[in-house]
Amino acid sequence: MENPDFIAVYTTGEASFNFQQQAADAGIGPGDIPFLCNQVALESQSYWTNVPDGNYCFVRRIGLPSNLYNDVAKAFEARYIEVTGKQAAESYALEAYDSIVILAQAINEAGSTEAEAIITALENIEYEGALGTITFPINRNNDPATAGVEDKWWHQFPDPAITIVQYQEEGQDSTVAPIVFPSTYQTAEAILVGR
Repeated sequence: MENPDFIAVYTTGEASFNFQQQAADAGIGPGDIPFLCNQVALESQSYWTNVPDGNYCFVRRIGLPSNLYNDVAKAFEARYIEVTGKQAAESYALEAYDSIVILAQAINEAGSTEAEAIITALENIEYEGALGTITFPINRNNDPATAGVEDKWWHQFPDPAITIVQYQEEGQDSTVAPIVFPSTYQTAEAILVGR
């Protein structure tokens, strides 16, 4: 496409930094066209070191911003920072933590490691984790047809906090970058450059 309205980066990890800065050098980067950077851009210090022209980049964040963390997320992040030396816990670290702990809770509630018992426990679980309260309400007791929802909701956590933040100041820390979407968590309007 000759004149894109929006660019989404699907290159993962630190390789995304190279693409994002090269795009900025070519005049099609975050400061020129609305640009969704890879989630590794949430590691602010690394991001700004590698993508100095990365202002106005949008970044998806899974989980609430740190100022809305519950006690579980705060405790996990404190320990994570201590162990890794990073400035914050990435969304995938919070997801991995909740995945392991919810499975352990299901095994304890089932009193078994048999698959059927664990599935039944997960279908009835209410887990308070780093990502909030996790349940799986669409299941064998409440199938999609009965619940009036699409099949894709089968055994899914229906209310994840997924946000889009935008760097709106050069060198800004991702933990204070404004949330521009969804409106439930929005702290500022998006700045749409080049449009």
